[in-house]
Amino acid sequence: MTEEAVQVEDKLVKMIVFAVGDQEYCIPILSVREIRGFEKTTPLPFAPHYVCGAINLRGVILTIVNLAVCLNVEPEPNNPRRVVVIVESKNGTVCGLLVDRVIDMADINTANIQAVSDENSCLSGLVLLGQGSESERRMIGVLRLETIVSQLTGDMAVH
Repeated sequence: MTEEAVQVEDKLVKMIVFAVGDQEYCIPILSVREIRGFEKTTPLPFAPHYVCGAINLRGVILTIVNLAVCLNVEPEPNNPRRVVVIVESKNGTVCGLLVDRVIDMADINTANIQAVSDENSCLSGLVLLGQGSESERRMIGVLRLETIVSQLTGDMAVH
């Protein structure tokens, strides 16, 4: 492999790392508009089961997705650190992702992401973060934000 090809494959992407239940996930920081505390949502009739409801964010109505329900993960009960990560997909759809807590930001080399086998999965892959021995490193799921947002907009359009 030429040195030029290696440089193309090794791309660092700044990611925001957050927890949903016991598992950690990440998304590109450029997709994140803001992070805010969780507030009471207004229920949306006939919405998919993973939709918490909607909030008014400075005059814009945003749908909030409970990422734990969407990913079939047990959320942390009575967690006061829950936050909403406001994200924007590539097609311009803006929504909120309810997560248990934001952990960190990390520079992730895209060449180190191990792809998952299911193309329809909400995960594009898994990556090991941390330095040192295997016991000191942790596995992070790399979320496929476009899949989550398209599920939301597709399911909402059906109802």
